[in-house]
Amino acid sequence: MSPQLPAPVARIETAFDDVDAMAVGPIAWNQHYEQIGRGRFHGRLTQLVFDQFQFARVSYSLGVLQSGCAPAGTWVFGLPLSAEGSLHVRRRPVSRGELMAATCRDDIGFATTGRADMMVAVLPVHAIEQWMQARRGRDDFNVHLPSPRWYVPAEDQSRRAHALATLLERFASYSESALRRAAPQLQERIFQIILGMIPSAEIIEPLHSRARIARQILAILHDRLDDPPDIAELCVAVGTRERTLHSSCIEAFGRSPMALMAELRLNATRRALLWPDATTSVTGVAERYAFTHLGRFSNIYRRKFGELPSVTLSNARG
Repeated sequence: MSPQLPAPVARIETAFDDVDAMAVGPIAWNQHYEQIGRGRFHGRLTQLVFDQFQFARVSYSLGVLQSGCAPAGTWVFGLPLSAEGSLHVRRRPVSRGELMAATCRDDIGFATTGRADMMVAVLPVHAIEQWMQARRGRDDFNVHLPSPRWYVPAEDQSRRAHALATLLERFASYSESALRRAAPQLQERIFQIILGMIPSAEIIEPLHSRARIARQILAILHDRLDDPPDIAELCVAVGTRERTLHSSCIEAFGRSPMALMAELRLNATRRALLWPDATTSVTGVAERYAFTHLGRFSNIYRRKFGELPSVTLSNARG
């Protein structure tokens, strides 16, 4: 079930050096992150939460994979300020000039394969309907269907993203009482910037079948972290051919099924080492997640996280 938006005004402005800590940082979200890039993770979140909408800037120092959903009764919209790799949403690649959107019933399925800086807005369904009717004269915009794809010229998208960044920087410095007074003005400006990208007539497209396949792949890989399947097993489990399996994974996550499997297993080993018990050892954790060659595992782990697994375990134990 999607979490509800909180009633009071709230704000967060925090830096993170752990991908799991950043996943639970935003208010009123139910989500999970996986690190899919190499190096030490650094993230930053600035979030304003009102009783009717949310507004945030999120940045990642390397690739991440996000699963989860927006608060109940809302749509979430995203505009990139910058992105060094490819972007994906709802398990599909994002094209230049595309407005990223997902309903509260969608798995957001966001992924970035490199450093990224994003503006995010969470808007209530009833307000979207009212705005579209008043400003577009449309009563055929069905917010209960899967979110379609909308495009504007890339230059227009960049201008809108930076306009949102300027708004957030300005309002983040307001006191709570000033924020409450300014909320209607801020919401209207956000609506103009984001919903202004939606054309006056639109054909709603269903979720692409490859996006559904990608969700199945991810669920299977999470269930098999300690017993990774091969390509043939994945094809049988998902019920598709190898070519479709591969293209679905590339579209959704920016990497092949086997590369994604390796990333997820490495993330699992890091979590086990960050939260050890008395019996935890590097060898035991590596074996638990099917890394059979300890020296190779240590090298791969260091390339991904910037330190040896033994260092992670030692630091966790203090």
